[in-house]
Amino acid sequence: MTRTGKSAIFAFGFMLIGATAFAGADAAKGRALYQRYCASCHGIGADGHGPVASALKTPPADLRILSNRYGNPLPEDQIAQFIDGRADVQAHGPREMPVWGERIWAYGEAEGQQRKVSPRIADLVAYLQSIQKTQQQARLGQSLDLLDRRVNR
Repeated sequence: MTRTGKSAIFAFGFMLIGATAFAGADAAKGRALYQRYCASCHGIGADGHGPVASALKTPPADLRILSNRYGNPLPEDQIAQFIDGRADVQAHGPREMPVWGERIWAYGEAEGQQRKVSPRIADLVAYLQSIQKTQQQARLGQSLDLLDRRVNR
């Protein structure tokens, strides 16, 4: 087999692994969690413009374009660490008292190199995966939303 053929098989296998990363997660459940715990800062449309965003020192991220920075599919464990407090996100607060006020994001302890992500976090990451856009699509959506708000005043 040629080197190019082996590379193509490897790339295809990697894509399959990535595609199945969210197989056990439920994006609909993740959306409900997002609306309850994240939308006040990140916005209903996950664009970073939630009702309390203007009061925050650090503007919330546009969660629709995470894949531009972290790749597609999103790396579940890395994104989970931002959500559950294993990775420091100043705006989320310390692990002992996260901004959402509840310890719903509890995660399993790492076993060797394998890390566990709670089912709730997996659902939330699956939802975030389902809403990924390119930066250009996100900007166009924001422009249309702004235009719509002006027209409907």
